[in-house]
Amino acid sequence: MFISRVEIPWEAVRNPYDIHRQVWRLFPGEARETRQSGEQERQGFLFRIEERRIGRPARLLVQSRRVPVRAEGILLHGSREIQPTPSVGQRLAFLLTANPVKTITDAECAAKPGKHSEKCRVPLIKEEDQRDWLARKLGAAATFENTNILPHAPLYFRKDRRAGKLVTCTFEGVLRVNDPARLVGLLENGIGHAKAFGCGLLLVRRA
Repeated sequence: MFISRVEIPWEAVRNPYDIHRQVWRLFPGEARETRQSGEQERQGFLFRIEERRIGRPARLLVQSRRVPVRAEGILLHGSREIQPTPSVGQRLAFLLTANPVKTITDAECAAKPGKHSEKCRVPLIKEEDQRDWLARKLGAAATFENTNILPHAPLYFRKDRRAGKLVTCTFEGVLRVNDPARLVGLLENGIGHAKAFGCGLLLVRRA
């Protein structure tokens, strides 16, 4: 895998939905994501928004299977290859921006524009629910010893002329490795939904 630092001009990412499209330009010829579930191997890339302020370039950390190439209008600061090799019982500091949600049944959901099912995802707001969500997502891979949760302001975007809103938070703490192979799978494939908006990239380092 490769980790890269990238800057994209504000004009190209006024709409947060366009960030993902811009990053794809760094990987010409890359097959688009076709996974049907989180159990399958991820294609493409994951990214984390390090900074995004009005009028300023968006700064991203991008993790990919292929080394990115330079694209017009995007500043690629550099890439380095990484090979995670966690071990059983190892303590690792971690950082994860995520979109903790639960799925509910809502008869009114199917009537909303662009919806074709009564199943809806709703954000988890309480810290206790968010911690439980993280524990479920880590599963047998690892157990977090502690974590601080930083809530973010809602992210508003437009997709196909429809307005949308995303609620995210950042987990930061220490985890203990239980199953190295499963943890590497999470590092490679990401955690949770909204990966096209910069969620899901799990970053770890020695504690």
